[in-house]
Amino acid sequence: MKFQTETELVELLMKTLKRNYGKDYIEIFEEVSLGFGIADIVLTRLIKPRKKLESSKFFLTNYDINIYNIILKTGHISFDEIENITRNSKNKISKSVIKLIANKYVKIEGCDIHIDKNYEFPFNVNFAIEAKLKDWKRALKQAYRYKWFAEYSYVVMDAHYSNSAIKNINVFEKYNVGLATITTTGELKRYYNPTRERPFDQKMQILFSEKIKNNYEFAK
Repeated sequence: MKFQTETELVELLMKTLKRNYGKDYIEIFEEVSLGFGIADIVLTRLIKPRKKLESSKFFLTNYDINIYNIILKTGHISFDEIENITRNSKNKISKSVIKLIANKYVKIEGCDIHIDKNYEFPFNVNFAIEAKLKDWKRALKQAYRYKWFAEYSYVVMDAHYSNSAIKNINVFEKYNVGLATITTTGELKRYYNPTRERPFDQKMQILFSEKIKNNYEFAK
């Protein structure tokens, strides 16, 4: 038996993951978009249940996170220096700094902005998943992009069409992207388990974190 559509595959995969991993500290999100494509599913191991997470006073946008990272790299920096780096107005920069101060990530001392504390992530690890019926090459390319924010990235194929992907398992090993298959009865089988890697971009991790903390609804 084979899946008729990718939507059908993703729906069954979600049910299977929730059945196998649906614990208090595990959250499973669908259609996660952070600027590098849309991950079909992201499984997150939280530090504590999502309902007990403290939301940010102000949701940090991509721009706010970029300002935070500029300050983080230097430890302390002036408004003029940030203006020179970003080529943005002091007014725009100030709006982000105010949000960062309210969230207690930075503070102002004299003429400089200083890091007050490092960003606190609500999770220990993320698993990003790209689900595909047939095209394993496209799936692998997409899954590799999710390594910008996830420690692990997987491709999950329809078992009926998975032979080509399995025969090319060395390509998945090369890029450290996991490979698994699922049948129409919900049997999930892993062929390659990737090793844990630090995500490529902390900014993407923070953006994902902000969405989790502030109860963002990923799936439409």
